[in-house]
Amino acid sequence: MSDNMFSPRKGKQTTFIYGPEIYEKLVSKDHLLYKINESVDFTFINEECRNLYSENMGRPVTNTPEIMFRSAIVQSLYNYSDREMEYEARYNIMVKWFIGLNLDDSSYDHSALGRFRDLLGEDKWKEIFFRLLKQIESAGYAKGKAYVDATHVIANIAIPGTINLLRQGIKDVMKAIQEIDPDLYEELGGEKIANDDKKVYKLRPEEKESKLVELVKKAREINQKSECIGGKVSEKNKQLKRILYENVEENENKIVKKKMKLQTDS
Repeated sequence: MSDNMFSPRKGKQTTFIYGPEIYEKLVSKDHLLYKINESVDFTFINEECRNLYSENMGRPVTNTPEIMFRSAIVQSLYNYSDREMEYEARYNIMVKWFIGLNLDDSSYDHSALGRFRDLLGEDKWKEIFFRLLKQIESAGYAKGKAYVDATHVIANIAIPGTINLLRQGIKDVMKAIQEIDPDLYEELGGEKIANDDKKVYKLRPEEKESKLVELVKKAREINQKSECIGGKVSEKNKQLKRILYENVEENENKIVKKKMKLQTDS
């Protein structure tokens, strides 16, 4: 993973004029974000995300994970989408200070938020995120509201995670089918279906939902048309069915991601 993908874009070299000390004159100590910054320990985040970086390749952990999680906190408090968060990180002085950007930094691209969530994974992201939210609530600055507002942020990792699970499940079944019944393999879409690897983080929210529905329908079609084949195909089909059962449900005849239980007590 390249740090540059998440790094803020630098503006003109004005750091001499707009160094960190300028924030002392601009940041209000009465602002919610200032109070959270003073009350919450963010120092554990980079170490928790160390596995995303390869020290053997000369890429040590930077403050990127902390910036991403501070951004997620802002999103949960103010209900910002990823695109809105990019805008706020560029033009809102309090937000820019809170997430750790210099005043002359031009923010990150909004896609960096989604890519970071995808790379870290749903379980780890939730673990760190709720650890932060619990601190905010304990300090008296959320009172449960952040847990409710956090659901839209979590949805951005839940759907991509399910999409990737389905893709892998479909790929495994298709590979097994190809070895036994090449004609059926082609009938089911062949290479186009077996090697669907468009980056999920590049999709807009509505595109992610459409992609999920598309993959669920394709998975069910593959299950149905290959269920009479035994051996390895049968084994992979069972795995694909399990992915569907554990991650997808139909709500009012609409295919959706199964709701996650928010673990607020751990």
